[in-house]
Amino acid sequence: MPRIECLLWDFGDTLCDERFIWSSGPEWMEIYETFDNDGIGAKWNLGEIDTNRFAEHLSQRMNKPAASIVAHMHECCQQIQFFERTYTFFKSRHLPQAIVTVNPDIFSEIIVPTCNFQNDCDVIVTSWEEQTDDKRILNRIAIERLGLCCENSAALLIDNKKTNVDGWLGVGGAGYHFVDDEQFARDVANGVDQMAEFTHL
Repeated sequence: MPRIECLLWDFGDTLCDERFIWSSGPEWMEIYETFDNDGIGAKWNLGEIDTNRFAEHLSQRMNKPAASIVAHMHECCQQIQFFERTYTFFKSRHLPQAIVTVNPDIFSEIIVPTCNFQNDCDVIVTSWEEQTDDKRILNRIAIERLGLCCENSAALLIDNKKTNVDGWLGVGGAGYHFVDDEQFARDVANGVDQMAEFTHL
């Protein structure tokens, strides 16, 4: 069994509840649930449009000024609810680690400095900067930027989306499908903090 040399962490719904950015009433939640139906959300995540342009699209749908939408998103980014036990494990830095996330520019510009992620991980790889949402590609970029000369099998992806985990396993990676904070805590308590054990879950 290959030795795990690094951890690759997803962000939304793995380290935290990703609904934080629309967390103020049913109107915002409706937008959150449907924002990608017209492909604008995907363009935002791929860096094809920035947050201001994205807000302009939302303003037409919501009849709110774009500036107020941006201000609202910035405010929500200060109020992220992390999954307590998972986040504690993340901050413990058991191995070299990276955040690998499908997220737009607001993640790098607001969330990263607000949460001090630059102090908690060695590398941060985002879809908007790399212009791809393929976690297999993003994970490989993270491994290289970590300065590790290792195979995919030595890099453990921790992700709430099973399709991402399965995709990484399909190219020889190691994966842990994150279900919730309680399950993660139970798995750690059962000994999976010995990192190689993650590959057996």
